[in-house]
Amino acid sequence: MKKCLPYTMPIFRSVLFIVGGLFFVAITNQSLEESTKWWPVLCIVFNIITILALFLVCKYEGSDYRDLIHYKKGDLNFKNIIIIIILMLSVGVGGMYVFGLAIYGYVPTILIQPIPIWIANINTILLPVTIVFAELPLYYGYSFNRIKENTGNKFLAMSYIIFFYALQHSFIPLLFDWEYMLFRFLSFLPLMIVMGLIYSKNRALVPLMIGHGFLDLATGIQILISSLFPTVYEIMQQSAGK
Repeated sequence: MKKCLPYTMPIFRSVLFIVGGLFFVAITNQSLEESTKWWPVLCIVFNIITILALFLVCKYEGSDYRDLIHYKKGDLNFKNIIIIIILMLSVGVGGMYVFGLAIYGYVPTILIQPIPIWIANINTILLPVTIVFAELPLYYGYSFNRIKENTGNKFLAMSYIIFFYALQHSFIPLLFDWEYMLFRFLSFLPLMIVMGLIYSKNRALVPLMIGHGFLDLATGIQILISSLFPTVYEIMQQSAGK
């Protein structure tokens, strides 16, 4: 059982978004397309579930959640963190533009739909905080290290978690449309590869958590702006040819 968990936890994360998304659609009596604007709320809930699952897994294995982050003195090197933030923002945004233009001819605006302002305000804080404590400890801190220990194969371990880390984005938000799912997977794949290379080199998770947090903060701010000024979102849709 212990040897299976590092492989199943990344799969669990994707399944969580699929099953949770379908459950939300069922209880709210919405279509999948109508439910897409609520993806930040669902993501926060699923992040909390993931963190709790990691706590339980660590307890089962006789370890501690804090061991997954494995903070070391010197991890918070200001210069390195700035470089990582700029690199992650560039690769993350670049991936969305490149593959959005390649697949659709424009960059989809589905991720920044307006939601109630009070929820958008809360989301700006909770989305980045919950994501960095759910995703990175799961994929890198837990699964990568455990698979590497079990197999002795660093390349296999990194390839496995990069694939499933990118794959989970195909279901955020949930739409069973192959073009959309391919766009989401490919647009995040370069970022996952860059993050994997950085982590495999220095095993410092905290700088990556900070960099990812800035990405999610930027997304939260865009959602807040579109919620405060719906006309901005309408203009972006028009610009995208929607």
